[in-house]
Amino acid sequence: MAMIFGVQLLSTLIIGLFMTKIFSNYSYGLLIFYNLWFCVPPLTEHLGSFSQAYKDHMKKKPRNGDKKEALEDFTIPRDSEFKVRYNKIISYTQIKLLPHGEEIDMIVLMSLSSVLIYLVTELSIYFNFTPVTDLHLSYIWSLVVILFCVKFLCYMFKVYIQLGGGERSLCALSTFLFIVFALFVSMADKRSIDFGIDEGYTQFVDEFLKFGNSTKMIKGGKDVSMPTVKAFKGFLIVLSGFVGALLTFPSFRFGALNSQLLRSANVSVEGEDKPGYKESLYEKLTQVLVHFNLISPLLVILCWCKPLVQEHIETQVDISDKTFSLLRIGFIALIMLVRLFSIKLYAQTHLDSAKRYVQNLKREAGRIDHKTVQQKIAYTFQYSSVVVLQILTPALVVLQLCLILLSLHNLPDEMPSLSPAHSILAGVSDIIPDVVSQSDVTVFQGMRAVLTKNFLTSVTSYLVWWIVSVNAGVSLFSTCYHHVSEQV
Repeated sequence: MAMIFGVQLLSTLIIGLFMTKIFSNYSYGLLIFYNLWFCVPPLTEHLGSFSQAYKDHMKKKPRNGDKKEALEDFTIPRDSEFKVRYNKIISYTQIKLLPHGEEIDMIVLMSLSSVLIYLVTELSIYFNFTPVTDLHLSYIWSLVVILFCVKFLCYMFKVYIQLGGGERSLCALSTFLFIVFALFVSMADKRSIDFGIDEGYTQFVDEFLKFGNSTKMIKGGKDVSMPTVKAFKGFLIVLSGFVGALLTFPSFRFGALNSQLLRSANVSVEGEDKPGYKESLYEKLTQVLVHFNLISPLLVILCWCKPLVQEHIETQVDISDKTFSLLRIGFIALIMLVRLFSIKLYAQTHLDSAKRYVQNLKREAGRIDHKTVQQKIAYTFQYSSVVVLQILTPALVVLQLCLILLSLHNLPDEMPSLSPAHSILAGVSDIIPDVVSQSDVTVFQGMRAVLTKNFLTSVTSYLVWWIVSVNAGVSLFSTCYHHVSEQV
């Protein structure tokens, strides 16, 4: 293995041990939640002071000298002036109380490690320590991070399906709509929007047939029918519908938080009104950040529209297609980094929803069970880890795909002959056939030729464009929906 990856494998081991050892007693989730304020549910005794039934129960003398027990079930007026305390998240113990705290730690750890390994790999290639034709170990790390993110999104999708009712119907409807939308995208004119999937898949099929003939996987020189380009696009359409369904609720949540940020800023985190808060610099920066997170993905969608953006920019600035692709990847990465750096703001906005719930409750008439009040406030803190992951995972998936695109961008268009690492591997197979056989070397070399640069670049570019498009569309719809519903 070391002979295949060389410097990459060594750097991977060092970075993995460093990240694990240094932060063995530290929570990566604490980086996100540190210094955020959350509401503490009021005590039963405090809520009982607003209930006559609770007071009457406490006035009764216990029989036979037994200890008096507090009343379990009682209601309070909705407009009761009960107080809600606020605490800061300052320790890892508080993060442990969150149901998905460990998943946040794992995803952030793997993401930071993948970025470091990518930088080390690119530097080793730049200084000629690693041949450019070698397999990048950063691909594996990026795919692992993507798998962790997809695993969480699938878990949340399963939860929404099991809830039934409106959630299950929305999942089915979103899947159907995104399949129809992906179908229209696949039928679009290549002069308007093109990812190079046709050319990339054709090259993939040609290389696969060559590989099959050379390794005698295709016996007797028989013609083998490979799936056509339309069949492969059909697979991408189904995959797009599934990805769109996974991103529906996270994007809807992101839009709801944007709507809350745009309208809610009279209330401070500590629970006291800030006079003149609407005119403060903090609110102006917040509004700029929210509008950037909402509008900038639309610009990414247009970046693949040749007549509107690509051809116009290339003509005006006089740059090549390769340079434009590099600038496009950098712009997407910048948008996702801004979203990740603003995640604390969104997490605090969600935690502040507990106070907004209490304020809205006091404007209503009637009575409510005291346990409902406590559970609602406690649920807001418990659900904050899910909200963070719903914002974190799509952005990390796009960032990891951008890293893969950057690595593919640096590869030569025509791959040269095998690098010295591969020739060394072939030599090892002659000396130690039990460890590395010659057939393993042949299969590895053939797979390198089959997975061409154009094929991987086209599929990865399409996935990046699709994820950003789904996230932007659903987020904008959610923001408008919550804005209108609050005004009604």
